[in-house]
Amino acid sequence: MENQKNTSSNFGSKGWLMIVIAGIFFYFYSGMCTDGLNTIVSSFAQTHNVDEAALLGITTPASWFGLLGAVVWSFFIDRKSIRLGALCTGILGGVSFMLYALVSTVTGFGIVTAFVNFMGMGYCWTVANALMASWFPKKKGLALGWATMGQNLASATFVPLLMFFVAKTNFFNSFYIMGAILALGGIIAFILIRDNPEELGCAPDNGSFTKEEIEASLKEAREYKSPWTPKKLLTNKQVWQIGIGYGILIIVTVSLISRMIPRLIMAGWEPPKAIASMSVCAIIGLFGSYLTGWLDQKFGTKKASVMYALWYFVGLVLCAIPTNNEIVLYLTIFFTGIGIGGIGNLFPSMTATVFGRFDFVRAMGILNPITNIVRSFAFIILAFSLKQTGAYNLSYGIIAALDLFAILLILRIDDNCIGK
Repeated sequence: MENQKNTSSNFGSKGWLMIVIAGIFFYFYSGMCTDGLNTIVSSFAQTHNVDEAALLGITTPASWFGLLGAVVWSFFIDRKSIRLGALCTGILGGVSFMLYALVSTVTGFGIVTAFVNFMGMGYCWTVANALMASWFPKKKGLALGWATMGQNLASATFVPLLMFFVAKTNFFNSFYIMGAILALGGIIAFILIRDNPEELGCAPDNGSFTKEEIEASLKEAREYKSPWTPKKLLTNKQVWQIGIGYGILIIVTVSLISRMIPRLIMAGWEPPKAIASMSVCAIIGLFGSYLTGWLDQKFGTKKASVMYALWYFVGLVLCAIPTNNEIVLYLTIFFTGIGIGGIGNLFPSMTATVFGRFDFVRAMGILNPITNIVRSFAFIILAFSLKQTGAYNLSYGIIAALDLFAILLILRIDDNCIGK
């Protein structure tokens, strides 16, 4: 219990290395699967003279391919290792992003987006989260609070970096460059990380263990046999409460971030100012990620999740207001910025709380597809609002109502009934 309430970031040098690597994977997932859509969709439409609304619409079924990725990579890591999973998903994730440079149709865009999401569910939602759950079973909230800063950094720098490479080379080469960086990250991760801290002579949560205790802990990890089968997980109500509840909170994040620039431009902001707002939002989010992790560590994941959802509710209401008032627009950036890193923390943290360190990967193999199904409806809601009203205000009103429903689901989670 002491570690569970300990809000100091004393993870040790090797623990910090794992957090940084996980943060890099969070960065690329957020940039390639969410933030990058702010410019990738529009730029692709202009470059190849295809309908932007059609591209946005096909993003939803394409993202469903991540469902398969969540299952495949969780199974792979459960049977092999987190380390090997990082190598495979990092390299293949980089290659899949490069494929954007080789297609020119709406169908081709959808196929590539499907592969990008398939790999993203591997290196981020499976590898990075499993690494944090294994290394920090008691201090996972705080560790994830630091690691998910990678998402905020992506919001601040991924689009400008992509545009920099476009300006220095061209639209097509920018995909090759960013993809190559991710592939290199996968190789470096394979060299540096280990599935369990005990393999590097460390104790979980950077605790004070003797050599004998570390060896015993490693033996327990390697010999553990999970009682959870896919069928047993699918029939457990906790799984559905977590999956749907946090899936809705992912909808909130995706809807606010993926359309922030177009929404601000519709409100009257010039494109450079709207693009700059992403960086401002992300810088605010660096504090928000840490704050969410601190609240998780201090008060528990359930209470932190409710506070997070209520904060997002206010932000959604502000976005739903049809106005070009500068104060309101700046407030939406602030509320979004504080919240964007939270879901990457809270969802895996709740999963680890309920299912424990050794069953985390198996549980996430079922939970990731559920949340990904729910998440994908963000684009349907956004496209519906754009088609019906020509703006996104209606979509944010709908999502605000869903946010309240998510709070009710999270409050019903029994976070003491299963976890060790």
